[in-house]
Amino acid sequence: MTMKLRNRLIALVCLILFLGLGAALFMSTTRRKPFAVILFVADNITPSSLTSARIFSAGGDARLQLEDLPNSALSRNAAKDYSVPDGASASTAIAGGKRVNRGSLCVDTGGAKLPSLLELAAQQGRSTGLVTTGEITTTTSAAYFAKTLNAENRQELLQQFCNHAPFDFVAGGGAQAFVAGPIDQKTGGTNPPVPPPIKQLSDKNISVIRSMDELEKQPFWKKSPVLALIAPGPIPSSLGEGNPDSPSLSDLVRVAIRNLQANRHGYLLVVDDPMIGAAAAVNDGETMFGRILSLDQAIATARRYAGDNALILLSGRENIGGLQLNGYPLLRDKGVAILALNNQGYPSLCWSTGPGFSMEKNADQAHSKKANQPSGILSQPSAHSLPYAVDTAGDVLSLGIGQGSEKLHGFLDLTDIHSIIKEGL
Repeated sequence: MTMKLRNRLIALVCLILFLGLGAALFMSTTRRKPFAVILFVADNITPSSLTSARIFSAGGDARLQLEDLPNSALSRNAAKDYSVPDGASASTAIAGGKRVNRGSLCVDTGGAKLPSLLELAAQQGRSTGLVTTGEITTTTSAAYFAKTLNAENRQELLQQFCNHAPFDFVAGGGAQAFVAGPIDQKTGGTNPPVPPPIKQLSDKNISVIRSMDELEKQPFWKKSPVLALIAPGPIPSSLGEGNPDSPSLSDLVRVAIRNLQANRHGYLLVVDDPMIGAAAAVNDGETMFGRILSLDQAIATARRYAGDNALILLSGRENIGGLQLNGYPLLRDKGVAILALNNQGYPSLCWSTGPGFSMEKNADQAHSKKANQPSGILSQPSAHSLPYAVDTAGDVLSLGIGQGSEKLHGFLDLTDIHSIIKEGL
């Protein structure tokens, strides 16, 4: 071996050692972003509601899967102008990162439009997904694509969805709104010259899917955005509402992850469940519990399919109806035993506001002056009778696992949930 060749080999070995040490130092000192970021958002995620749902599922010794999430905090949820928020302001705090007035979606008090988490994720090159159990254009889901001071204008939210840069995967209910043409404000009917939203979206090369079977068969490697319109209105629950043919939230989450994970830059999936709050608004505890248990299963599915390099958060949004489980149910009491009168002879479930709920009411009772009074052993009375339950004051739970979720401790604001997700992108 010549001296020249030996020197070159020594230099090559030194270079390899230098690069190896540099790579090891970089990997050990640089925080890598989680590949998968999944955010679950729902109403009535409070200790009282979760405890009641747990007992309803299997008694006092039962455990929810979300209880395995190691990090938790209580999150304050006040709006900018009211101490108790509505769905729009609470959704904006999470999606847009700022407190806004009630009724505003991602528009602050100065009129500035706030980019949502899904829009920020797209800027980072990540795949973006939105799954909802409600209609896609409902207020809470619209916080991720709409900017408006009037969150109740569903026609405007629909139009903003159609005009928005498409997300990679969107699944939910509300197919009827996409099939019908825009409403003519003068005549009150549809305006045939303007193509219906579903046609506008198809013209943008968005794959519009109308059933769960079709969604399951959709090739995940296709790059075209997917819009799955699973039901004419909100998606019925396979639990609580007795519709076994309805796709479960777990299935939607699983398919969403399958479609989004092909992006080497990772993805952000937002799972919005407004139907827990919808059940609370009519004081239907059984359906609300079923929806919470479905959400619980979906979180377990997300943990299983997203893998170890994932940040998964669940955050409450607002509290509706003020549910309380009263009395002293036996340790193994569950199901209908929790819905019925307790051992002391008074209702197990009571609400602070709303119409009161009773499976035993008939049509005559529904139209009588006594319609809101307890009726039979399956009654869920409200302290103050209203057509629909209103929001109640109370901090919500935020739970999580994965890099960044360790910041969930003590008392936070809903805007801090936005910051944790943003830092993980």
